[in-house]
Amino acid sequence: MFPARLLVTDVDRTLLTHGYELPTSVVGSFRALRESGVRIVLATARSPEAIRPYAERLDVSDLVICFNGGWVGDVASSVAQRATSIERSAALNVVEFALARGLATLWYANGKVYTVGPNPVAEREVVITGETLAVVEMVADLPGEPGKIMCVRTDPQDAGFDALKDAFSNSLMVAGSHWRLLEVGPLDVSKRAAIEVLAGELGIDAKDCVAAGDAENDLGMLRWAGTAVTVANAIDEIKAFAAFVGPSCDEGGMADVADWLRTRRVAEANAVSLGGKGHG
Repeated sequence: MFPARLLVTDVDRTLLTHGYELPTSVVGSFRALRESGVRIVLATARSPEAIRPYAERLDVSDLVICFNGGWVGDVASSVAQRATSIERSAALNVVEFALARGLATLWYANGKVYTVGPNPVAEREVVITGETLAVVEMVADLPGEPGKIMCVRTDPQDAGFDALKDAFSNSLMVAGSHWRLLEVGPLDVSKRAAIEVLAGELGIDAKDCVAAGDAENDLGMLRWAGTAVTVANAIDEIKAFAAFVGPSCDEGGMADVADWLRTRRVAEANAVSLGGKGHG
């Protein structure tokens, strides 16, 4: 299991607080973990633009997984190694279905974010992520093929998300990242799939990978990795099998996770070093 060579971590409500701040303690602990020899990759539902400030602050902008695995590349330059999108007619069907049920929708295409008609709920989401929202009049005016569609609700009891899952889960990736957010992407896209390919390209086995996350859309990658870690605010399903659970994201819990990983890595390296010494 150790020494770990790769840490892939979710961002919102894992690295970031509920107020979307990146704690200084996390930045410092991640720097120390990188210096110990662990490669760190962010895996997020966010767009390259929205994750860029955090990736740059953590000095990991050269390789980031965005759109839940639908885009992989360098967010500093916005150059993708791999990018997939939802076929246009299927994407338009999702938006029409969601709007008919009173959900806000955000359409991520051509490096921008679009919504249909003025919508304060959609506007709030781009304020959170620091993106610019373009408003179109009709669904048909949405451009191109989106890398992701995000649906937003304001009531946790709203049945619209369940209806979307029932209608589209057989043909598209549909997963929640928070009670108010439902992410839609191509069927074969997931954080797990992206990590598996990425680790293979880096020559790192699953057993040497660590994955961190808090939500439904993180489950696959946490179960695939040799070691799963999380924070106290994660869903119970994740905490039940995680090897280490740090404090809440609001307390900088991922700093504790990184310190735990680094301590284990150093201890393992020391054990190997001592075990390799003969007696004169």
